[in-house]
Amino acid sequence: MSLQMRYLFISFFSLFCTPIYAITLTFAYEDKAQPPYYLGDTGDVPQLNPGVAVEMLQIMDSQLDEVEIKFVRMPWKRALYSLKSNRIDGIFNAAFLTERLEYGWYPTVNRKPYGPIDTSRRITQISYSLYKLASSPLDWHGDWSVLKEELVGAPLGFSIVTDLKKKGVRVEEFHSSQSNLRMLLTHRLKLVALQSVTADSLLKTKKDNAEYAKIEKLTPNLISKPYYLMLSKYFVNQNPKLAQKIWDKIKQIRQEQRPALFARYQK
Repeated sequence: MSLQMRYLFISFFSLFCTPIYAITLTFAYEDKAQPPYYLGDTGDVPQLNPGVAVEMLQIMDSQLDEVEIKFVRMPWKRALYSLKSNRIDGIFNAAFLTERLEYGWYPTVNRKPYGPIDTSRRITQISYSLYKLASSPLDWHGDWSVLKEELVGAPLGFSIVTDLKKKGVRVEEFHSSQSNLRMLLTHRLKLVALQSVTADSLLKTKKDNAEYAKIEKLTPNLISKPYYLMLSKYFVNQNPKLAQKIWDKIKQIRQEQRPALFARYQK
């Protein structure tokens, strides 16, 4: 076979073996930091060290020829409603709530929208904890009923709000973990319920913010739950096999690469 013929053969073969196009997907995540999963209190996606969850999905993007992912950041409640209206294709990190099934799809065991949640295809597991002023006499031993006597602060739109309300706890929502901590420091609240990874990271900055040294984390944790990539109903209905492939790839990346990613962000 001549060199010219060989080149034509390779070009012809490649034409049928390479995807003609990739679907561009828009994935949204919160514009507040959730270290180490995503960093920066900004609407921009950091070019360097964006966070473990962002990098996991960037790896997925590089490994799936069928998709090209565009990341955007916005307030969490806006992201949920954007998913519901199919203005975006996915959001992360999303805890499971039955009420959120109207917004989009979680990975499920039976591949059906209301099937049992497939926790093996989660992005990660995150805990919530209670925080108070160290000078406060309030104590916590894991009994949710004692919280009914208090007004508890929590981030706006987060799943812990629903968890607390279902237990009969009064909740006041604020826009961010920082604003909840500010409510403690100004004595407007006695307790706040925050994602441990976020609040603990903020409290580590107490060398730069002496006021944070006044805040104490209570044990045990309130709750620990898995977090997922939710996909829009429109996308899953139009691309059912690709949706499952995306969730399968997340499981693989979490099992194979998450430990190394975490180690790098903990340095």
